[in-house]
Amino acid sequence: MSNKKILIVWLVFLSSSVYGQRPEKAAWGFGVNPYYGGVFRYKRNMDKLELTHLHGVELYAHKLTNGRHQWEKLFNYPELGFAFEYYNYGVPDELGEVYALTNYLDFTLNNRKKHKWRINIGTGFVYSTRRFDAETNPENKAISSRISYVARGTVHHEMQLNERYFLNVNFAFRHYSNGKLNIPNNGMNFPIVGIGLKYVPNPKPIRFVRDTSRYINKKVRFNAMGSVSWREVLQEDVKHRAYSVSIYLSKRITKYNTLLLGMDGYYYERESMVRALNVYKSKNLPDDFELDYDGRQVALTVGTELLIGRMAVILQGGFYIYKPQILYSNWYQRYGFKYMITDHIFARTTLKAHSRTADMMEFGFGFTI
Repeated sequence: MSNKKILIVWLVFLSSSVYGQRPEKAAWGFGVNPYYGGVFRYKRNMDKLELTHLHGVELYAHKLTNGRHQWEKLFNYPELGFAFEYYNYGVPDELGEVYALTNYLDFTLNNRKKHKWRINIGTGFVYSTRRFDAETNPENKAISSRISYVARGTVHHEMQLNERYFLNVNFAFRHYSNGKLNIPNNGMNFPIVGIGLKYVPNPKPIRFVRDTSRYINKKVRFNAMGSVSWREVLQEDVKHRAYSVSIYLSKRITKYNTLLLGMDGYYYERESMVRALNVYKSKNLPDDFELDYDGRQVALTVGTELLIGRMAVILQGGFYIYKPQILYSNWYQRYGFKYMITDHIFARTTLKAHSRTADMMEFGFGFTI
């Protein structure tokens, strides 16, 4: 599956999750945030990341929720939107420039009219003009894909100048990774600071009302899903498939979240196991050591879903009860998003990782009863 196809699927998924419950006559805001920061080296073999003078700009448009839906009141009327970002790393030959398109939620920490502290989190895709190539660009060990995934986080202080204009002081962090679609997958991490301006052309008063509903459907539900992944095992290798099946029970425990308990099953193509294990053996084991190329794994999982309308943010941890491979740790974590297409059918995309090392991006569908 090509990077472009994955990009299209992801953007449709995220736009549906944000705008699937569109309140009527909601006000919109538009803004610009110039940024300055630096990329820091976090691995010894990444010399080109030695505090570069990164600079860029963000353009965004977002909708101001008005409390029409219950989840908007639960999360104190967040703002929902899209952002386009451009950054120049300051190392043109090796790192180049990036263009990102992200979907985000912007939460208000207080309801003061003139001064507000806000937290902005989101995800999306980033396009890099320069990437790793063993012959032409071997120094770029951070970026190996033209298109990667992005996780964004921003803390900003918003000051109202008048009814339509707002000044923002921003402290932000960006993380880029391709989810092991290509190797190397060290990724890019950088903090940035900036001062920006927001404009709301048709401001509408919002009456902040606390959600007082008490009913929670605490029924235990059965869930099942299947997914597929594409990943590289060796540097500049072909793409290998991996498959997963999950069954789990879910129970709503608060207005905000659901508890998950279940089991994951994984299957990695044999060729990918052979390649990865042979490389590991050549570096760490004696020649006469016998390897098990079984690509199956089974794990027990526990986690939670943060519920935001029809969308959910997934946090899970898994412990292997069957893992014949000597690679990887005995546990893993999973992060991602789920969107309820109907009351019983959902789409889900998640990142499976072993500590700080990405294993694969999973794209799948499931059902709940």
